[in-house]
Amino acid sequence: IKFAFIRASDGTGYIDDKFEGNWSGALQNGLIVGAYQYFRPSQDPIAQANFLLDHTGPLQPGDLPPMIDVESQDLVGKPQYVDAVRAWLDHVEGATGVKPFIYTGYYYWKDYVGTDEFIDHPLWIANYNPGCPLIPDYWPGWKIHQFCACGDVAGIGGVVDSDNWNGGLDDLIGHTVGGAVCGDGKCVFGEDPYNCSGDCPPCGVIPPAGATIDNGDACYELYGDPKYWRSEAAGQGGSLVWTNATDFDTPSNYAIWRLYFEESGTYKLSTWIQQPFGETEAAVYRVQHSGGETLVPVNQSVENGWIDLGEYHFDAGANHSLRLDDNTGELNSLEMSIVCDALEVTRLDPNPDPTSTGGDSDGVDSFGNPYGTGGTDGGGTDGAGTALTATATATATDSATGLDADLDGDGQGCGCRGSTGGGSGAGALLALLLLVGGRRGRARARRTC
Repeated sequence: IKFAFIRASDGTGYIDDKFEGNWSGALQNGLIVGAYQYFRPSQDPIAQANFLLDHTGPLQPGDLPPMIDVESQDLVGKPQYVDAVRAWLDHVEGATGVKPFIYTGYYYWKDYVGTDEFIDHPLWIANYNPGCPLIPDYWPGWKIHQFCACGDVAGIGGVVDSDNWNGGLDDLIGHTVGGAVCGDGKCVFGEDPYNCSGDCPPCGVIPPAGATIDNGDACYELYGDPKYWRSEAAGQGGSLVWTNATDFDTPSNYAIWRLYFEESGTYKLSTWIQQPFGETEAAVYRVQHSGGETLVPVNQSVENGWIDLGEYHFDAGANHSLRLDDNTGELNSLEMSIVCDALEVTRLDPNPDPTSTGGDSDGVDSFGNPYGTGGTDGGGTDGAGTALTATATATATDSATGLDADLDGDGQGCGCRGSTGGGSGAGALLALLLLVGGRRGRARARRTC
């Protein structure tokens, strides 16, 4: 056992009388600890946040950030729920200087909260199965997976909820207060290519003359369920990928081209459309540039070859990207394909000799795992989320002294997205309440493998 989260309160109405004893006992046994609050959306979120902060006191170096437990059946409307969660997160982060964890379940978040606003916060997913967890569509990956209420921990009567940590020990420590130190050679939570490129190298660097980023390059990333991506021996470089358009409210599968520039300047973006794989009439490319975001509608069905996506100013070393989502609004029954192929980046203001690079591939294909960022937590973010990588996550096993935690990365498990740091691992937590909420099917519910 390497870490523990301990309940401090249920809203503003109940202080856990075992909190102090659990906290001190965990510290005495060498565990990394954090506190959590069972959140009541109908109560004042600031009052709840202050209730937690007053009870736990100031965080100390080495403590984990607080966690908001989002699973209450004390429900409010989605807009009010989102406002309440935002207020709590902002207040706690402002008071502690660290981003809190969010604990929830796939169906609960989808049915009662339903937003991607908070995906820059580490996700703690409750999904009772020993394999890869089912996570809300909005998050690109997870940090903690609560997989059962079956743990046996010395000193605690009865079973406790058991969880896997998606990352190594350095990554766990990197999430603690004062854990991120730029220049120490470790890419941990709070660091990325844009604030610490030395620890978190980018997926690839676009040279001053421009570059071409094609499928298979590390800066070309596919998100969503891999089984909905199809690969074809056609297009630029001899291959392309496509998926079908959907009429869902939110994207299920999408592609991102990461744009990390060596030099600031004005660049033209062009992408390749290969027929007959571009059937959609309502594709929208989202360009993140130094001036903000520009939406570029494209009728792929009438294009064949390079198409112009516009001219933009980009800053060196900044978080820029191009994104294409599958939720065009076209009926699922039409099965309209969306093609994703090479992106050409051309320098328009004065530049040196041209070259072409898209970064090295990390070796995973569109059917196994999404293209990631070369194994670091630094390939860019989805909005504010973490770029996808593929690592193995060990599963905790019963032992005479409790739950073994394999934080050296040699355990067995599924290859799951959203991990960070080197290696993988597992850990156990002290008691959490069971997740409740209806389970309804969805055409493209996804597991993060």
